[in-house]
Amino acid sequence: MNEILIKVSNSKVGEETVSILDGAVVVPKSYLRERVYLDDESILIVSGTLIEGIGTAHSDIDCIVLCEDRPKAKDVESSEHALVTDANYHFLAGNEEVHNTTDFYDKSGLHIDTDYITFDDVKNIISKIEVAFDEIFSDQRFLYHPILLERENNVIHRSLTGYALTNELKFEALKRLLPRDKHIYVAHREKLPVFYAFQDVQGCWQSGNLWMGCEITRDMMLKTTMSLTYLTGITNKHPKWVYSNIYRIKGHDEIKQKFFELSRRGAVSEDECRRYIEDALSYMDMVFVAMQGLLSKNSIYPSTEVALAALNHEFNSRKQTDHKISTCEYYFRKKFFAADDTPSLNSLLKEWD
Repeated sequence: MNEILIKVSNSKVGEETVSILDGAVVVPKSYLRERVYLDDESILIVSGTLIEGIGTAHSDIDCIVLCEDRPKAKDVESSEHALVTDANYHFLAGNEEVHNTTDFYDKSGLHIDTDYITFDDVKNIISKIEVAFDEIFSDQRFLYHPILLERENNVIHRSLTGYALTNELKFEALKRLLPRDKHIYVAHREKLPVFYAFQDVQGCWQSGNLWMGCEITRDMMLKTTMSLTYLTGITNKHPKWVYSNIYRIKGHDEIKQKFFELSRRGAVSEDECRRYIEDALSYMDMVFVAMQGLLSKNSIYPSTEVALAALNHEFNSRKQTDHKISTCEYYFRKKFFAADDTPSLNSLLKEWD
């Protein structure tokens, strides 16, 4: 195994300063407060990957201002931000609502990104999570579309991992309202690989279209790994952080080592491609077993019995379920919550051999 080229660092939010990158950069809290538009009820949160300890020398310090109403462009004009944008991160030309500002910090490669989020926004995000969780609790459907927008995910993640620089008690009360475990379960279900991707791998295996098969398998492997990291308690959902996220979870050392090896391995020849697909599917089987264990430890999540009843109800209501394709789909989806009681993915892969 080669050197693992993943770097983490220490951060500290102290009384007067925010220290990041093992102390290489120290930002006064007063500076962060001065760069945002606040009223008496606003909560300023400092968060982001640099605070988590996984950011790079060119990452941003993420701030959120929770407020009753967003400022207008003229309200922040005197701050001379590098960029002031709307909800879609488009530059504001008029006196419109400000959703985001950007500042470059000192002479470093860092910048400070601030989102303005209303308290009503937070209530709506919580409601979306609660509704989604209730809908999928006793339903094993695939979630083809994310429940939350990326910026809504960021609100939850950064609130859970951040620190308040104003109105600390109000922030702690708000954090207690965030349905963390339900959010994690919904994120886990969203990221699970779909059966139709596995069908494509089966087709590539049979037809010899193996470069395509490797790429689809790799994508499935990455999604399965991300799903696992959520169940360990990580709420950073951006795909680019999958390496850092799997690196910092506690335990699961065999899974980590296999993931790093597979994610960096190439495959060109037929033998290499077939071996890669087989090894990646074996890895996924190992991850599914780990997921089963994590799901069983949280009483909020559906039990194995509830999940199995939902899957059985769906298949009992469908036609042609004795067909080999349906059988493969059933076992593939059963792996999401009862992997111990399923054939290996490699055996399902070769059903047509």
